Amino acid sequence: MNSIPLIDEHAHWFHASQMEEKEFMMSSAESWHEGEIKSDVVEMNSWRPFYMLLRNEMRKKFGDKFMEERNKLVKDDAEAYVKSLFEEENIKGFVIDEGFGNKKQEISLPFKRLFRIETAIDNSLFSMPFNEAVTHFKEILRSKVRKEGYAGFKSIVAYRTGLPQTCEEGLGSRDFYSGETEWYGRKAKGFRDLLFCITMEESKSLGVPFQVHTGAGDRDIKLNKSMPSIMTNLVRKYEGKIVFVHAGYPFHRETAWMSYIFPSVYLDVSQIFPFAPTGGFHALSEVLEVAPFIKVMYGSDVFELPEIAWISAKLFRRALSKSMDELEQIGVLNSSQRREAEEMISYKNAERLYGKFV
Repeated sequence: MNSIPLIDEHAHWFHASQMEEKEFMMSSAESWHEGEIKSDVVEMNSWRPFYMLLRNEMRKKFGDKFMEERNKLVKDDAEAYVKSLFEEENIKGFVIDEGFGNKKQEISLPFKRLFRIETAIDNSLFSMPFNEAVTHFKEILRSKVRKEGYAGFKSIVAYRTGLPQTCEEGLGSRDFYSGETEWYGRKAKGFRDLLFCITMEESKSLGVPFQVHTGAGDRDIKLNKSMPSIMTNLVRKYEGKIVFVHAGYPFHRETAWMSYIFPSVYLDVSQIFPFAPTGGFHALSEVLEVAPFIKVMYGSDVFELPEIAWISAKLFRRALSKSMDELEQIGVLNSSQRREAEEMISYKNAERLYGKFV
């Protein structure tokens, strides 16, 4: 199992820098940061199962003074330090969502970039007439793939107005001219849904996958509007490839079943690994109850700290081994099929969707 390479199917830009442990801990958090709210978020984050796991594994690797040892390595050669973490876990490539942060450090491994469509839904788009805005949006998508080499698209509409159920041009036009706003800008629910569906069609036409955030996330997620089943009608006869990021956790059973009945639906188990340490074991097992092995991919949702990718890979290997043991014991897989399924989930499915990582 340890010899099988991993492709991290869902990640963000990250970098290594010297820091104190509190900063290290808070940089690994998806919750409020200190000073943003009148609560003790430091104590809360110090008792997160994920951070306790990360800290314990860092101590195993570097000793009790793990931050001091880590910082020495980062100071000497940050890129070499990051590379050593990835080599230890046999990580061979990344699929990067560029919408979260900026590239601050060179990555020593091959990676594919995804274009987050929400970055194009801005004031300049709303300053155009409706029909021109739609045409311009399509041109952006085509250019990103054909001219700039992006491997696919990503949407975080679940953080904005919720996952779409239908796409209607009339509603899109109506909401396009509505002045209602939220913290991220123009709300325009019908218009955002329309652009989402346009992205589905452009993805199919261009032959690239479309990642969609589903399930839990950061503190601004609209959780009741992020359930994968909301999109049932949209994917029922879709002929492209759509990836439900994070497997829709905690609604991962919905996602698994949808991947079983709809040819277009794929999923990754990012964010579950590593941010739900025990949940990862259970969720992966539950996903593999029904999801075709050719539809499931590894991912971490790494951001800021390269150690997140490192600890995620460790945790995933343990969970995959345990799940495969169960499947082999009850007769779902024989030993050769097990190896093939492990390779699919670890890296081969990502290569099928995004291309070879060279």
